[in-house]
Amino acid sequence: MYYCQDCGFEFEMPLIVTETHSLTTPPYEKLYVCPSCKGMSYREKLSTHCRCCGAKLLNTNSDYCNDECKKRGKAMWEAERKRRRLTFTNPIAIIIRETEEYNRSHGTNYSYGQYVAFIRPEVKK
Repeated sequence: MYYCQDCGFEFEMPLIVTETHSLTTPPYEKLYVCPSCKGMSYREKLSTHCRCCGAKLLNTNSDYCNDECKKRGKAMWEAERKRRRLTFTNPIAIIIRETEEYNRSHGTNYSYGQYVAFIRPEVKK
């Protein structure tokens, strides 16, 4: 298991990206990157404690101390993933992301309310 130091994403295997450097034939450079942010600063995650109950692990090959903890841990991670997905698709969160993107691309500093009242009606036309 690996974790990205840039975005905090945890993944099983890094993504392999082939960099051609504008060459038409090999040798190409293979880069191993984070699947989420494509960053190269990731580390191998060594588990010393159970991810569910926090008990010290005797076997470092696993993230959980037993099958029951593994089952509960997977259920917790799935619930957290669903919560994040709902938060991401929340209409207010979508408008906040639109506001931040608009401010970034236009060099402005509109608040959420200013964006909804003045800018969004014109952008949506």
